[in-house]
Amino acid sequence: MAKELSALEQLKASRNPLRVIEDIYKEANEGISLKDEYIGLLKWYGMYPHVNSDGREDKKYFMKRIKLVDTKMNLAQLKVMAKIGLEYAQGLVDFTTRQNVQFHYIQIKDMPAIFDLLQSVGLTSRMASGDGPRPIMTCPVSGVDEGEIYDVRELVKQVDTYFDKNDDRFCNFPRKYKIGISGCKCHCAAHEIQDVAFTAFKADNSEVLFDLTIGGGLSKSKQIATRASRYVKPEQVLDVAVACAEIFRDNGNRDNRNKARVRHLLNDWGIEKFVDEIEKVIGYKLQEGLVEPKIASFENRNHFGINKSKQKGYSYVGFATNSGRVPGTDFAKMAEICEKYNAEGLALTATQNFVVYGVKDEVVQALADEFVALGYPYQPTPFRARLQSCTGKEFCKFGITETKEFAKKVVVEIENRFPEFTEDVTISFSGCGNGCSQPQISDIGFVGGMIRHEGERVEGYEVLLGGNLEGTSKSRLSRKIGVKVPATGVVDYIEKLINDYKADNLGQKRFKDYLAVIEPVGAVEDSE
Repeated sequence: MAKELSALEQLKASRNPLRVIEDIYKEANEGISLKDEYIGLLKWYGMYPHVNSDGREDKKYFMKRIKLVDTKMNLAQLKVMAKIGLEYAQGLVDFTTRQNVQFHYIQIKDMPAIFDLLQSVGLTSRMASGDGPRPIMTCPVSGVDEGEIYDVRELVKQVDTYFDKNDDRFCNFPRKYKIGISGCKCHCAAHEIQDVAFTAFKADNSEVLFDLTIGGGLSKSKQIATRASRYVKPEQVLDVAVACAEIFRDNGNRDNRNKARVRHLLNDWGIEKFVDEIEKVIGYKLQEGLVEPKIASFENRNHFGINKSKQKGYSYVGFATNSGRVPGTDFAKMAEICEKYNAEGLALTATQNFVVYGVKDEVVQALADEFVALGYPYQPTPFRARLQSCTGKEFCKFGITETKEFAKKVVVEIENRFPEFTEDVTISFSGCGNGCSQPQISDIGFVGGMIRHEGERVEGYEVLLGGNLEGTSKSRLSRKIGVKVPATGVVDYIEKLINDYKADNLGQKRFKDYLAVIEPVGAVEDSE
């Protein structure tokens, strides 16, 4: 008891939960009993309790996120991650929208062994979650794609390393802090929904600069980021990222957790004051940038298929999952295929998909075919390509509806009903109103809840339509249309949307634009 009290006192004194948690893990053993105070600290190492069928937290099992600094796992790391998935996570692995790997059924007693495995290949879960800097969003083929604007790998590592080495200053924010740094030609890191983001572009003189955006984010208080009207040079990215973190740490709302986001501070201050504060902290003026670079639309932000790499004689291949869930046996097989063809590794995308990189041209088709045979297409249908799903009530205490396995079944059924449909469409399933699967920016978003249908209380979904990302000026958040459908009616509802579009596209050339303008489709259900 004295040791526990000392740890809690240490936490209050240092405001640094990371080192307290390290002590907890060192003492891990069979049957360890964790105090409630400790449960809350585990999130700084990417751990959250599972929930029981009654919705209460189950402190025996945890979900655990692993931080991938540049979204990549080299072959050695991939093999270790596959081992963790099979031996410690009961074979249940998810790829997340923040380009992390998420294991389930993790037990505290196994953490020392898991830490040893991660450390052996240079991986960690430190600050994978918690109220500090989250893993940085970036392009999965940075340094690999021959058409990229700028290789940001070193910038990403610089920023991540700075926060990691200075964890005592940056581990206790008002709330999480999300950064994006990308040199991708198709803007796949979704800078419009990050707290702070740096998006590379080439100026008229061919100089590479980064467009600075601030205050984006989803969840319930969703908001598209605001351009700072400043361009940042590569050597200034670290300064600005740290300055924004310090500003948020010192001025963010600590009294109301619902307001504890960068976007709320931005809205209180205005962009001009926020930029002034940045320049005060860094000690110099940033270059004015009144013009927003041309930004790709959301549906074009992918790296599917077989693509040429910068390195002569090599390619990379982008594959689709089904809702981001990967069985542990598949994860292990992925490692085996990569090793068989001497691929360099695997990287995760922001849409719960993945890329295999460093593949020699002469074997790339054979590798791609083996992944297809495993169930991961490199030429996915439009329904599978951009399908996203949160954890849902299966493991999350906020979840009201089951999402992962449900979404997997939905996409297969829609593919069977519309085998010839080729238009881009993003479909998202969220188990609650927090919207972790990003229904707020999806063409079709389903937000879970209990509804009254035919006189019974059943799992259902509120429908959101018409979301899209295309820069700060053209992006649009999806809109509620006053329609709720039971889970059993979701496939039929999507079918009706498509058939109505085919019958009358309302003058729109694309299905996604049609979804942004249509009136409610279907009967309004009474919510419970």
